[in-house]
Amino acid sequence: MTGKILRLYPLPAQELLGESIYEDLELPPPGRATPSRPYVIMNMVSSIDGRTATRGKASRIGSETDRRVMRTLRSKSDAVMIGAGTLRAEKLSLGLDEVSRGTQPLAVIVTKTANVPLATNVIIGERQEVLVITTEDAPEADVKRLREHASVLRLPTTSSGGVSLEEALKWLEATRGVDLLLVEGGPRLNYSLVSQDLADELFLTLASKLLGSTRSDDLTLLEGPKFSLTESPKAELVSIHLSEDELYLRYRFER
Repeated sequence: MTGKILRLYPLPAQELLGESIYEDLELPPPGRATPSRPYVIMNMVSSIDGRTATRGKASRIGSETDRRVMRTLRSKSDAVMIGAGTLRAEKLSLGLDEVSRGTQPLAVIVTKTANVPLATNVIIGERQEVLVITTEDAPEADVKRLREHASVLRLPTTSSGGVSLEEALKWLEATRGVDLLLVEGGPRLNYSLVSQDLADELFLTLASKLLGSTRSDDLTLLEGPKFSLTESPKAELVSIHLSEDELYLRYRFER
């Protein structure tokens, strides 16, 4: 099956032309329920045994097809968001290799402390802007250092000591015109969005690898207090694609 992409669901199954997945998606969907904030999609890759990172890093778990999917979703998004832990773990880009529409997605980093290696770990794409969202309690010295490389939005600190994601999303929609927000982890940010009913869809690549580990920094999709079986968030399966031995799953969170 090398080079072939099969859409297995919804039925009937069919082979796709070319090597692209999700290029024909219309996002955000018309008539979405929460126009006051961006439509939030999460994109993650996982091993068969549920690891989304090894030694803190997600790179190289998925194939080149998975990386094309990432770029496709970025090309549809107004902004790409990650949490501080993801940025600390590895050097990464939040943009596109080639800019066909004249602009890059806004790169957004969420950190409650403002202590992130922005200068060394973010590869800023051509014509790309970086925004750091942090708390009012973040140290002034760290905020000043971040402003040398990015715009900084400071929001009131929540009762748990973090960034109010609901206020951050409303600000992105109202002030920056972000209609579609792509979130690429990490697990703590994912958990916060899902648990607060702020995530709309999950795009999950299931890579044909077993990683196994006893290390505490080998991460899973969500990191936070356990949901009860009766109150856990529900998700509707929207589509399944197969490329070689990788599965591409799309879920929509139910409300």
